[in-house]
Amino acid sequence: MKDLFEVFFEPGKVFTGLTGRRGAWVVPMLANTILLIASTVVTMHVMGMDLIMRQRFASSNMSPEQMQAAMERAASPVMSWIIYGSVAIFTPIGMVIVAGLLMVFGMMSSKPPKFGAMLAMVNLAFFPYFLVTVVMTALVTIAAPDKTALNIDNLLATNVGAFVNKSETSKGLYALFTSIDVLSIIEIGLLSFGFSKVTKTGFGAGLGAVTAIWILYVASKMAASLFQ
Repeated sequence: MKDLFEVFFEPGKVFTGLTGRRGAWVVPMLANTILLIASTVVTMHVMGMDLIMRQRFASSNMSPEQMQAAMERAASPVMSWIIYGSVAIFTPIGMVIVAGLLMVFGMMSSKPPKFGAMLAMVNLAFFPYFLVTVVMTALVTIAAPDKTALNIDNLLATNVGAFVNKSETSKGLYALFTSIDVLSIIEIGLLSFGFSKVTKTGFGAGLGAVTAIWILYVASKMAASLFQ
C-alpha cells in the first residue's frame, strides 16, 4: 500500500524495489480499477446518461428511430451496471496489455525482469495519472454550470484537441490532437523511468519503448475514429 504514496515522491526507490517481489501488482491494479469505476460513476451521475449518449450519437448516421431506441436502452439501469462492469474488466486487461508490450522490449535487455515486476511497475506508474485525471474530471463535471457544454470525449483541457473546433477538424486529426496531452507526456516519462529501473537500462531505452507503444496506441485511436 505504501508504494501508492511513495511513487509520488520516491518513484526510483519504488520501481527498483519491485524486482523479486511477488504480488506487488495486486494493490495498485485494484486501486486503478476502483479509481476508474468511481470516475465513471461520478461522470454518469452528474452529466446523466441522456446527455452522454446524445453526444456519442451526434456524429453517427443513425436514424431518429434508431437513436431513440438506443437512448431507451442506455437509460436502463442494467446498462449502467454493464458499463461499470466493463470498466472493472477492461482496466486490468489494459494494464496487462501495456505490461506485455513493455515486456517484449524488456526481453531485449541484459537482465529481463519477471512479468509480475513489469505489471507492478505499469500499475504504479499509472496510479498518479489516474488519480489526477479522476479528481480533475470530478471537479470539472461537478463545477460546470452548463453540463451540455462539456465534451464527454474530452472533458479536460490538457490537450491540443481542447483548443480546436471538433466539427471543423477531421476525425483522425482530432484523435491525434486529443492524444497530444500534457498529462500523457508526464505519464510517458514516468513509465519510461519505471521501465529503466525494472530492466536496469537507461532512461533512453525506456523512453524508446514507451514512445513506440504510445505511437501504436495513437495510430489505432486515429484509425478507429474514422469508423465512428
